[in-house]
Amino acid sequence: MQLKVLVKKLEEIKTTGFIKTTRRGPTGIGHLFENQLGINETNVAIPDIGGRVEIKATRRNANSLITLFTFNRAVWQVKQKDLINKYGYTDENGRQALYNTVSNKSPNSQGFYLTLDKERNLVILRNIAEKDDIAIWSTYVIAGKFMTKLDRLLLVLADNKFEENIEYFHFNEAYLLENPTPERFLDAFEKNELLIDLRMHLKSFGGVRNHGTAFRISEKNLTLLYSKVRKLL
Repeated sequence: MQLKVLVKKLEEIKTTGFIKTTRRGPTGIGHLFENQLGINETNVAIPDIGGRVEIKATRRNANSLITLFTFNRAVWQVKQKDLINKYGYTDENGRQALYNTVSNKSPNSQGFYLTLDKERNLVILRNIAEKDDIAIWSTYVIAGKFMTKLDRLLLVLADNKFEENIEYFHFNEAYLLENPTPERFLDAFEKNELLIDLRMHLKSFGGVRNHGTAFRISEKNLTLLYSKVRKLL
């Protein structure tokens, strides 16, 4: 699909007005938009901008967070098992666990917070009870990880309404996002728009099960991560 063909299709979808969802729940909006666009995947090939583009449709006023990717390799400065034993809790499965969201706004209930080193382009996980860094991520590595997954993104916004408990969507705004950069990631952390989720627990024999530290952002703030934002609709 050429870019001009995509824009024309977006305009046609906008003109249609509110469209009844074909699937209930949070995934209904993406499923409906892909059906309207006439594709069966979560991305679309646009040769004249250089390849495939991931698609993300979101409700205009949504504050829900999405996971961009997970990354843990060579970032931990302390033993994860010690962290879980010291700051964790007993979960519903009877395991010692550490699952929580961390930002740079203020320490969370377990004392974890993020700090930024702009000179070295680092995001650092700390705890108010510890003098040393707990984990360190390079924003260059983070941006590289993100670029392999979402280098180009078609972001579509929709108004929504409910009639007789059925959701309807009006897709009326769209952007083509390109070129995420390390600096953008650091700015998003500084603005408290980009967060991390710690997701780990101890196995029955004492080993650590880490599901991957998740980097998350609200869908409506995805534009913060890209240096090139082109309005299509």
